[in-house]
Amino acid sequence: MMLKKIFIVFISSLSFFLSYFSRIAWSIVSVYSSLKPTVIEDGIIFSLFFIGYIIVQIPAGILSDYVSPKIIALLSLVGLAVSSFISGIASNIQEEYFGSILMGLSAGWIYPVTIKILSLSFSKQELPVAIGYYSLAWPLSIVLAGLILPWISINFGWRSSYYIISFISLITAFMFIFIRSRKGEQSKREIIVKDKNVIIISLAGFLFFLAYWIITLYAYKYFLFIGLNDYLAGIAYSLLALAGIPSTIIAGYIIRSLGVKITLSLFELFYGTLTFSLSFLTLPIYIMTISSIMGFVRFVITPANSTAVSLIGGNKAGSVTGFANFFWQSSGIIAPIVASFIILSMGYFSLWIISGLIIIISSLIYFSLLKI
Repeated sequence: MMLKKIFIVFISSLSFFLSYFSRIAWSIVSVYSSLKPTVIEDGIIFSLFFIGYIIVQIPAGILSDYVSPKIIALLSLVGLAVSSFISGIASNIQEEYFGSILMGLSAGWIYPVTIKILSLSFSKQELPVAIGYYSLAWPLSIVLAGLILPWISINFGWRSSYYIISFISLITAFMFIFIRSRKGEQSKREIIVKDKNVIIISLAGFLFFLAYWIITLYAYKYFLFIGLNDYLAGIAYSLLALAGIPSTIIAGYIIRSLGVKITLSLFELFYGTLTFSLSFLTLPIYIMTISSIMGFVRFVITPANSTAVSLIGGNKAGSVTGFANFFWQSSGIIAPIVASFIILSMGYFSLWIISGLIIIISSLIYFSLLKI
């Protein structure tokens, strides 16, 4: 039984890893792309991914409550493999646009269905810890992106990164054949937004992720902008998540101790303050230190968000996760547009100040309104 649960967490986490790694890959490989995208074209590619991603969030959540979520996960990974391959072979920016939106349409199913699989497989007491281990996928994807994507792009070409994502996605899809995942409880249909907590976590999460995607999608370019070389910038980018590996593991215990509300409020407040400091402390040693602390703090917030929607949703965890994540990830459409405008009109200094303020507002909403 224990091995079965470990395998469920592993395969769910690996799927989440791929859905996340695929979306941030362009933030690094675009620097080396032969297509030479402009700042605006970069923003369009990011936005198209998130348009595809959010379109399927609510359908993914609802379907995972009524059909076997493992089937949905398997098909999503096959779609991710195909779309990643298309992005790899793209010969012009328009084909890259198509690959990006198709990638979003495929990856968007994975988070709601894997959270549903975990909620079906673990008790309420076990769930925060299981989600903590599951959420390791998030920091690991950023760490590995910063460490290996510049190296792969320089030595084997930027297209190779997408071919690797495609291959691993197919292997992971095949692995879902070996797990047993029952259907969700088909209880009486309810309007999931009748719980005010769903609206609150959707709104506050939207604000947090708006700022977070700005950081994730533009930090590597910023580190190059302030004078770090390719590899050092990659290391600094990885540090934005490296300390998240141990923090994600202990996050479940922190959440159980402090509660979801206090965890979200406190750690977001700290994360927003750290974001401010990116504008003021630009020496490499400061950037490395700030990035490391941000990584630790950020990846306590991730499982706290996932735990919150699981607890709020109950036997409708898939639907609530899909609904909330629709708003969380819709921020990814706006983030590149907002960031591009701020960078071109006011520069990176203002970008980090505004991002920090947005995160702090999200923290205050959680503290004052969330009832769990």
